[in-house]
Amino acid sequence: MAQDLSAQGRLGFAKLIEQQLGRNMPSGSSFDPASSLAALQQSLIQQHAANSAVLPAGGAERVRSAPAMSNESAVADASGSSSDFVNRIWPHAVEASSAIGVPPQFLVAHSALESAWGKSEIRNVNGSPTYNLFGVKAGRNWHGPSVEVKTTEYVNGVAQTAREKFRVYGSYAESFRDYTNLLRNNPRFSEVLGQKDGAQFSRSLQQSGYATDPMYADKLSRIINGATLRQALAG
Repeated sequence: MAQDLSAQGRLGFAKLIEQQLGRNMPSGSSFDPASSLAALQQSLIQQHAANSAVLPAGGAERVRSAPAMSNESAVADASGSSSDFVNRIWPHAVEASSAIGVPPQFLVAHSALESAWGKSEIRNVNGSPTYNLFGVKAGRNWHGPSVEVKTTEYVNGVAQTAREKFRVYGSYAESFRDYTNLLRNNPRFSEVLGQKDGAQFSRSLQQSGYATDPMYADKLSRIINGATLRQALAG
């Protein structure tokens, strides 16, 4: 792209490069367009690779990718969508909280991370909701309905795209009950139960293998302690 732009003179690209690089060139140095364009091209490639690496969170066994967020409120707009989301699911979070000993706001935050505050919920092929707020996969032990969607998984720290089947529920209440059963009935989640500290709850989920994204715990902790959740709960 850099070579094409400079060769055709679009936007004065070569001149801009010369001016920019010339600011940092020692006095008496000559400008070499070929080497400068090569350096620019390499920079563009590196930038593209870096941007591509910032991919959504993914799950090792049972979750789809969580939406990528630069901060805890990236997916919550000023229209009150986060408050609407919390109002829809709060009663179910309270019920699940009493079953697993975790504050309901932690469960709201977890569902917000996995569903982008309800904006990126898994959908059936016809567009109808699956009510799957926690990205739970439909493994061999699942005998209910399911839907196949594209997801991002991290394998040895490398993001990979795959198609996986996910559970379909009849309501948010059913989604929370299944999530509760997942945490209570699987021994590997024993450290998650009863957590009262948001950061430790987040770390315990990641350490138990709930998700493979190396930044998963950090993302969840930021939502739990962030202004978006506090404002939504207050509303």
